[in-house]
Amino acid sequence: MQSAQNFKQYLTEKKKSKKYIDERVGFTAWFLADLKGEPPTFELIDKFIKDRWCGYVSKDKNHFQFLNDYADFCELTDPTFTNTYRAYIRETFESEARKAMKSYKDAMVFIPSDTKINPIHLNGLSNAAFVDAFKSFQEFLYTTYDAIEQSSPFDWGWPDWKELTWYGIIHNRVIMLLNALVECGRAEDNILTIEKHRLTEHAKKRGDEQLICKSPENTKLLLKGLTKTGLHIEGLNDASAPSFNVSFPNHPNIITILCAYFKERNPKTTNHIRYFSYRFMQDPAMQTHETFFLAKTDSEPQHLREIYYWLYDQAIQHGFIPTGQEKMYCCLYKKGTKEWLLTGKGSSYHEEEFLHSADHKISVKLALPKIYHTHPDKIDWLKERFPDSFNTRWGGCHHCKEKKGTMNECKHRVIVNPNNPHYRCIKGYLYFHDPTFDDVRVLLDMYRLENNIK
Repeated sequence: MQSAQNFKQYLTEKKKSKKYIDERVGFTAWFLADLKGEPPTFELIDKFIKDRWCGYVSKDKNHFQFLNDYADFCELTDPTFTNTYRAYIRETFESEARKAMKSYKDAMVFIPSDTKINPIHLNGLSNAAFVDAFKSFQEFLYTTYDAIEQSSPFDWGWPDWKELTWYGIIHNRVIMLLNALVECGRAEDNILTIEKHRLTEHAKKRGDEQLICKSPENTKLLLKGLTKTGLHIEGLNDASAPSFNVSFPNHPNIITILCAYFKERNPKTTNHIRYFSYRFMQDPAMQTHETFFLAKTDSEPQHLREIYYWLYDQAIQHGFIPTGQEKMYCCLYKKGTKEWLLTGKGSSYHEEEFLHSADHKISVKLALPKIYHTHPDKIDWLKERFPDSFNTRWGGCHHCKEKKGTMNECKHRVIVNPNNPHYRCIKGYLYFHDPTFDDVRVLLDMYRLENNIK
């Protein structure tokens, strides 16, 4: 492989700035030292990236950018790293996209034939026709997810590191694109007409689930892919046309479904995009629990649904109300400003699910600074029962560091390993992965004790 010094000379000849050169050469030298003379492999590159992953988009994209620049440099003179790195990028991001597609398929709960639709969504269709069209739309989505999973997600416009956002890889680009089409279009006679300039502007939005492919080329790739699974498009490639049309010739009423689903929404939440479900169309009078809670838990296996339903009942009994929103992938219940025990999928923002989707089926997220001082035996039990929750590098005490200038003065440090001092600040959230039902009961008791809830 080429040396970091050769890389520096290459960048200098290209008249790059000192900061540009120092960042890339320093990171490359770090990487080469990490290899210890071994040839670059998928595993070594992946380990290097993961060991330096911080969970902040701008910094983590730089890791890929720096290695990508080095790969470009090596392409003509020493292509071994170049080929391995580019293959690693493709396999890593496409593999995660395929896993996401499978999870979307597994989470698909088809609308029951006897579902009563909220009348405000019918838009001229009978209840039976609406349900039939909604199921056809779900079948279209399922077929699409399967087609992407079985092929190359990059060929469908899925992004690599260049378009990575704080949503990571697990966001549903198919649903996000369909939402964008409705947001930027108008429906008439079962045809949706989309204004191209509005779609372009929509793709630049930040801060919520409306963000789709920043690259117009990737958006076109995804639209082209959807034509393989039932969407019909006219005028997309006509540069002189200000708009293009989409329709579903085999199921015309799907356009009505799209407009009802994506336009009749609460502006304070985008949960219907993250968690696509017929529950958002169902008559609320027919629902036993809050709508978002049902949408989020319908596809869970029975043993997890039992936990979620039990926690829901416990929250109500203690005066906490479901908000229809989420926090850290958990249904959010509130009593005034106080929040109920956070339980749901996902782990912490900083963990590897940002790049590599987590395997945890359920996680309890809990801070215990008071119990740490009043009931140390409970912390000892947690350390023994959930060692991975403490053996994590994401445990620095930022509050104490900011206020006092040093983490050594943190009053909430848990000693994880006395033989090799490692600390975990218990003032922040701890993440207890895949607890049993009995574990959740114990954790809820700790939460109630911590927050003085009788």
